[in-house]
Order: sequence, then structure tokens, then C-alpha cells
Amino acid sequence: MKLTQLPSCLALLAAIVGFTPAAVAKNDKPIPVDRSEALQVVIHDNVMMRTRDAWTRPNMETERFLVMKDALRNAAEDNNYPGEVKVERFAGGLKDYHQRLTLYVYRWELGLESFGRSMTVEFAMDATLTVGDEEWDMGSFRARSSHYASGGPTSEDFGPAAERAIEQMIEMYQAAIADAATSDK
Repeated sequence: MKLTQLPSCLALLAAIVGFTPAAVAKNDKPIPVDRSEALQVVIHDNVMMRTRDAWTRPNMETERFLVMKDALRNAAEDNNYPGEVKVERFAGGLKDYHQRLTLYVYRWELGLESFGRSMTVEFAMDATLTVGDEEWDMGSFRARSSHYASGGPTSEDFGPAAERAIEQMIEMYQAAIADAATSDK
């Protein structure tokens, strides 16, 4: 490439980079959810397989989804969400609801402290809320749970860590909505 072409290439690159953030900008303020309306929850299972951890294997994806679905339904019930909560796996051709919560689960595994029947479960996810054309990046949520698994690890042993991360997400959302409502006055 000739040195005379370099400034024009840099100008083109700067123009592309300059316009990209505006096109994909997300809200920095929380989006209010209509509690009487249906909420679609889409789960992206991005858990990476770990050796010696059967829970992270690809053949356990359905079981992870079912445990996550139960945790989300319990959270909706505990928070008296009156609308329908439709929990779905990420897949092509999903119908988008007006209100959609997208969860990216990227860590759900036995912790390093797990030994014998004493087990620690580590869980991590990112969440994005979309209402209509607005999108709000809710952030990352992590949780751990430790207990004694008397009969060896089962799918029920992995639920408490996911439930705690979901509780953190709901608490953070409620605090953000309350803070936005008081700061707008």
C-alpha cells in the first residue's frame, strides 16, 4: 500500500468506528417492565465443558435448561410476577416477545473446593433486557453454593447457585428502577 493511501484508509476506518457505537448503543437507564404482560426469557447455554465435571458436558444441556427454567419460574412466583413467564432455549426461529430477558450462562460447574461429597457450585451469567426497541445491559451476576451431597451430585445440587444469581439480578433491577424513578423527579 502506498503511503498516500494510508490517510484515506485511516479516515474510512475512523468513520466506520465513529458510526458503529451509535448504531448499537444500549440504554444506561433501566427499562421498566409491564408486569401484567408476558416476559420471554431466552437462555443461551454457553457453559464450557470441564474434565471431571459431568454437569458441564454437552449431553447435560437439557438438564441444565430444566434446572434453570425451574429457578426462573420460582423467582417469578416469589416476586409475584402476574404476567406469563415464557422460558425458552436459544434457537433459530424463536418468536420475539415485546418483553425479552436474554440470559447468557457461561459458568455453571463444580468449584475447585469440591472434594468427595462436599461440593461447591459456581455459577455466572450475563443478562440483557429488551422491551420493544429498547435494550438494557443488566450486567453480570455470579453466585456460589456449598453443601454436602449425601448421594453424590445430582441436578438439584446445581440449582441453588443459579437461584442466587437470579435473585441478585432481580434485586439489582428493582434497585435500579427505584433509583431511576427517584432521580427523574
